[in-house]
Amino acid sequence: MRLVLRWPTGLALAAALLALHAVGAETPLPAEVPAAAFFEAEAMSEPVLSPEGDGLAILLRNKSGRRVLAVLDTSDLHKITLVAAFGDADVVDVHWVNDKRIIFRSWREDSSAVDQRGSGLYAVDRDGSAMRELIMPQWPRLVAAAKGAGSRSLTPDHVLLRTLNDGSDDVLIKQGIFRHRETEAYAPMRLDTRSGEVHSVLTAHPPEHAFGWLFDAQAHLLAVETLYQGEQALFTPTDEGWQERSRFPAYASIPGGFDIQQLGADGRIYVTRYDHGEAALFLLDPTTFRPAAQPVVAVDGFDFNGHLIEDSRHGRVLGVRFVSDAEGTVWLDPELKSLQDKIDARLHGLINIVDLADCGCANRVLVTSYSDRQPPLYFLYDRTDQSLVSIGASRPAIQAAKMARTDFYRIRSRDGQQIPLYVTRPSGKGPWPTVVLVHGGPFLRGWSGAWDPESQFLASRGYLVVKPEFRGSAGYGIKLYESGFKQWGLAAQDDIADATVWAAAQGLADRGRTCIAGASYGGYATLMGLVRYPDLYRCGVAWAAVADIDMMYDIWWSDASDEWKGYGMPVMVGDKVKDAAQFAATSPLKLASHIQRPLLLAHGGIDARVPIAHAYALRDALQAAHAPVTWIEYPEEAHGWYEPTTRIGFYEQMEKFLAANLAADANVPRH
Repeated sequence: MRLVLRWPTGLALAAALLALHAVGAETPLPAEVPAAAFFEAEAMSEPVLSPEGDGLAILLRNKSGRRVLAVLDTSDLHKITLVAAFGDADVVDVHWVNDKRIIFRSWREDSSAVDQRGSGLYAVDRDGSAMRELIMPQWPRLVAAAKGAGSRSLTPDHVLLRTLNDGSDDVLIKQGIFRHRETEAYAPMRLDTRSGEVHSVLTAHPPEHAFGWLFDAQAHLLAVETLYQGEQALFTPTDEGWQERSRFPAYASIPGGFDIQQLGADGRIYVTRYDHGEAALFLLDPTTFRPAAQPVVAVDGFDFNGHLIEDSRHGRVLGVRFVSDAEGTVWLDPELKSLQDKIDARLHGLINIVDLADCGCANRVLVTSYSDRQPPLYFLYDRTDQSLVSIGASRPAIQAAKMARTDFYRIRSRDGQQIPLYVTRPSGKGPWPTVVLVHGGPFLRGWSGAWDPESQFLASRGYLVVKPEFRGSAGYGIKLYESGFKQWGLAAQDDIADATVWAAAQGLADRGRTCIAGASYGGYATLMGLVRYPDLYRCGVAWAAVADIDMMYDIWWSDASDEWKGYGMPVMVGDKVKDAAQFAATSPLKLASHIQRPLLLAHGGIDARVPIAHAYALRDALQAAHAPVTWIEYPEEAHGWYEPTTRIGFYEQMEKFLAANLAADANVPRH
């Protein structure tokens, strides 16, 4: 049989989609892709197959620009139903409760952080009927409810835990309380998405400081995790209450420590722990509650980050999804492995993620395809006639042919540490003017091989983009991760500098035309890069940046918890008293007079993660030292830019700043 790739979709389906998906029409691209194409909200997102596979929930943009929920009939793709829409908000975070019922949250994608009202929780049938607000999106609604006839909607401190698979219309939720700047999960409950009624699922008062709950698909509680005073513990329910099964330090790896990942469809608990330097996936022994001796899945050179692919109807584990330098799948079922091979052959050069219906019985599967140059594309593949039908594109204004290639490397730092590195190359021939882009955190993974709007935007403007995974970064083994403890501005900064030198030595980066940039910790590293390595960087761009390590401890109204300040930060960042001299030597605010290169400094006025007091103090110190600083304040934004006009405008400002300071003939001030 000849296999036919149907692209684009048939006219009837295209017309039905475009009636809702107004921004999805392809238009000729200008010679230079505008910033909005990279940083506006996606046009299509979150396709999810129904449990039986006969429906596909998907989020589209309507003519007014709002994100709405629609359901496609997978047996007849000409049938599309508008299920839910708001006039003043967007639908996000879609889940199927069962084959008829859907839950989702709301968000205001066109608003700044100060105008956000929370997300709420809603339920609706797949035909658009029986819609119900389950959780209020904002506290002021309580006043109206109290004055009126009352409301069955829950208060905004309730949060979705998970959907179930027990044939009911119920989901699991939890309620959060605010205590000593610490959010604790307590009282997990079943919520009926039709009636709004709530029922407890606990037989005993939960342990103090509970933050993680492990339930099976029928809402039976199997275990609960707690975090208190730097220790993580695991408890299981008993007739008398709770039995402690394990306890270990929360902020440093030790033999026996582990993190619960999921309860498999096979009824077994899967956890991650470090094995020979990298985190792997293990089974948890149900008797001892210790990980097995041998891993189920280990990814060479990377910590396991992924999940099981399952047939929940028949209790089978079908495969494993994981991330190395890019996302991948290992199928345990031979038929599904063959299916993956067929799809990969049809969509050559793309990463093709195949998602199955929960029942394991559906004829059609969802395919999400992307690459370093291509934002996600969505397809349905028919396992009977082997047809591949396009559903649409997340960013139809982006053409892969105009995007840049991203390569993955591992380099050696000056002390022999192996540093992963992603490099995005613009068109033409190097060496290119360069932006060293530093991720935030820092104790998380920053990058992968997927399409990245920041990197592609900068490459489209002619810049090489160097993205180091410096020590302290997660995802590449315990050695790289823990060697970053207490190394802010020190060895972690040296890694970033070594990546900069490496890129120049390879003939990729122009030694005299390189800028360092980043947000949050990346903003901190930008500032310290200008302090410690002024000869490497001609300029810097820092937003939402930590300016002073002491302030991270001292500003009481930040969103940093007492647990993190008291037990996590002393281990991972440093002790405020014992490491006071180190903090003084590695805080940009105290070293502001050493920043001699042009700096673009931006901050949100209601940032609770890194309060704007950091930026005000640094700006004033730089101006007092007559340093070349360009200041941007977004009074209504938080730790990042929420409103599209803010986000797009910031990167347009960044583009102008880079053009002025990295031009071949730029006269860069240095004081």
